[in-house]
Amino acid sequence: MAQGTRTWTELTGLTAARCGCALSGDDATQVGFLLNSAARQLYLENPWWERFLELEPRTVERGYVSYSEDSLNVYGAGTSEANGLYQRNGTVNGIPAYTLYDADGTTAKYSLVSDGASGDGFIVQGSPSVSNERIYEAGMVGEVSANEYPETGWASDHGEDPAPIVQALSEIGEYIGHWNGKKWSGANPTMGTAYPDQNGIRVTDSSQDIVYMAFKKSFNTTYGDGTGGTTSDVPAEWFEFMAYSAARSFLQSQRQSDSYQPIAISEVERVREQALLKINRQGIYKTIAQRFRTYYNQDVSIH
Repeated sequence: MAQGTRTWTELTGLTAARCGCALSGDDATQVGFLLNSAARQLYLENPWWERFLELEPRTVERGYVSYSEDSLNVYGAGTSEANGLYQRNGTVNGIPAYTLYDADGTTAKYSLVSDGASGDGFIVQGSPSVSNERIYEAGMVGEVSANEYPETGWASDHGEDPAPIVQALSEIGEYIGHWNGKKWSGANPTMGTAYPDQNGIRVTDSSQDIVYMAFKKSFNTTYGDGTGGTTSDVPAEWFEFMAYSAARSFLQSQRQSDSYQPIAISEVERVREQALLKINRQGIYKTIAQRFRTYYNQDVSIH
């Protein structure tokens, strides 16, 4: 489910209002950097931001889970056997192919394939081949030279409704925990132990090829007007803090100006607390954070 957002135009407008002056040229550029710095500050502040929390299956290779993985997580399909981690398995018609393996790790149960650039994508039975029985299908997206399997828009062919969601795995920013099976799905998988090092995340207690990992995904977004690789949609829960923090920092840099009117640090802290309290109200702390304190004695505070 999509999270609430506000626009960059609204954010810069509010920031200018907090500053009490119009922002253009170098001033607008400076405020843009300050707004992004405030967003980064909130991201680093806490591991429990809902929009960054992920629970995904990940491949364990030589005892390690990589921070990034070229695999796809298929879930929600009416044909439940087609749900799971599809790992990269060569190319078909010039498009990357992915395979869901049986418990033996070698037998192909289902595969994601395409009939070529700007063509259709399919979930088929068995190994990667467009001639195999098609379970689900959807039109490909992206440029012709880099077609991608769509996240939604799949339709049933020989599969049961509903059609699945197909998600590319996120980059891991901060490891939280992992299990030997899917968590919060009716089963009772065992929680494992791991530690991060320079080679990835070292899984110390599992001989399995796949684990389900909870983590905070990486934050690689630069907010802006939507041009030059920036994103114009700003997290709604960060909106007020970003505006207050950037305005205060900007005004501090303008102390020599007669128009300088400081913003109290207490005001910035107040909106920061409001953003963090949203995590408490949604129960994320109780349902996830407290579970990990028992095992790791790690910081699970909301501040």
